[in-house]
Amino acid sequence: MRAGQPPYPLRAATSLWSRFGSAYRAVRSPPRPPVKRKSLLWQLFVSLSVVQTVVLFFAFGGLLYLLLDGRNTYISDGVIKTAAQAVRTSPAGLSIEHTERLEDLRRQYPSFWLMVADADGHSARYGNPPSYYTELSQQLAWIGPSEIHAYEERAPYGVRIDVKKVDGRRIHIMTGGASRDDLGRWVAVVSGVVSPIVSVPLILSTLVIAPLLIWRSMAGVRKLAQSAAAIDLSHRAVQLELDTVPREIRPLVAAFNEAIDRLRTTYVARDQFLRDAAHELRLPIAVLMARIDTMPKGPDKALLRADVSRLATLAEQLLDLQRIQAQGVQRTPVNLCEVARDVASDVAPLASAQGYCLEVDAPDDPVWVSAEPLSLGRVVTNLVQNAVVHGGGAGTISLRVVAPNTLRVCDQGPGVAEQDRERIFEPFYRAQTGDPGHGLGLHLALELVRRQNGHITVENLAEGGACFAVTFEALSQPQLPAPEPA
Repeated sequence: MRAGQPPYPLRAATSLWSRFGSAYRAVRSPPRPPVKRKSLLWQLFVSLSVVQTVVLFFAFGGLLYLLLDGRNTYISDGVIKTAAQAVRTSPAGLSIEHTERLEDLRRQYPSFWLMVADADGHSARYGNPPSYYTELSQQLAWIGPSEIHAYEERAPYGVRIDVKKVDGRRIHIMTGGASRDDLGRWVAVVSGVVSPIVSVPLILSTLVIAPLLIWRSMAGVRKLAQSAAAIDLSHRAVQLELDTVPREIRPLVAAFNEAIDRLRTTYVARDQFLRDAAHELRLPIAVLMARIDTMPKGPDKALLRADVSRLATLAEQLLDLQRIQAQGVQRTPVNLCEVARDVASDVAPLASAQGYCLEVDAPDDPVWVSAEPLSLGRVVTNLVQNAVVHGGGAGTISLRVVAPNTLRVCDQGPGVAEQDRERIFEPFYRAQTGDPGHGLGLHLALELVRRQNGHITVENLAEGGACFAVTFEALSQPQLPAPEPA
């Protein structure tokens, strides 16, 4: 054995715990590749919009195909509009003015004719209506908007009847001899039918109703996500509910519950291993410590004692971690000032031996918080021990109590790098692999603080050094238990 190097069993044990810590961190925090998040709501909305657009396109095309057969003819809206503008009303009856547009229409369609009538029996005509529509014209005032389509070779047979308001009177207009069969007319007809009846409700349902329905249908999924985020593996009975999610998602939820059960089983096995290993190590550590005490004084004895003390501390920390997870916390009123002074007196010899000056800054009046006394003492002890290990081997370690509910442990060392301020509380994590310790002290302190509804933070001081602040629920007037009668 070389001078200054611990014996092989201790090196092997330390290496074993180091490898176990690395594996534990890898299992607990596996690397996650970047994932591009996709909105299911947006995907459903886009898919529904595409489907509706395709359906509308084929409906439009199909209707246009059925109508555009090269045989039927139609009378356009422009003809009806021109006819309505030419109608004149008076108390004596109806008349048709030969307007310029009406004459242009007559020149474009030489066989164009027009008849109008109202409910009072008045009528008027323009052009030469076919004789076979004479009887129909006598009932014109009682016929609503309608059309009679004609083949192209019999275009004059095509008739269109419409109803318009002229000077506040309802005028029935029947016209013919102006039929067309061009593509633009067909598109206009189909658009006029499809747009108001189909397009408007379709667009309204796509842009307004569909997103609302999809959002409501996703309510169970959102509730499921909240339940999943609140899962605590330390509670064995916690699982996601299957009744609140759609049937299509239930297999995924069931598979997730099975995965949680397997993961919980793995955690239970891990906790059992840690508990058994810590218990099994206590006796060999005690034997090693007793044998080291029988060795003559020298540098090897000091190094061996320090290494065995680290293993003993690790075993105790593992046992404390298991006790925290297995037991609840009974909070009572605790005086932070008293805890700070007690811890300082206990760890003062250790800090002094490592070259530190330990000081306590606490007010004379009690600072009461709601906490578990032994757990709170362990938290402060762990923070002071962390300062001893990472404080640079010199300077002052201060314990300062700040009313109404905060205790600060500060050192004058190099501080904590910003990228490590969250990770130093992870179990078995060390900012540098060569640092002493096993990365459990701060994790244990964090778990103890969390179970008492407290908070722990770390920051670097402007003059140098790290400062850990622990905050608990403040108590203004604690109700202390009555002393037992003598």
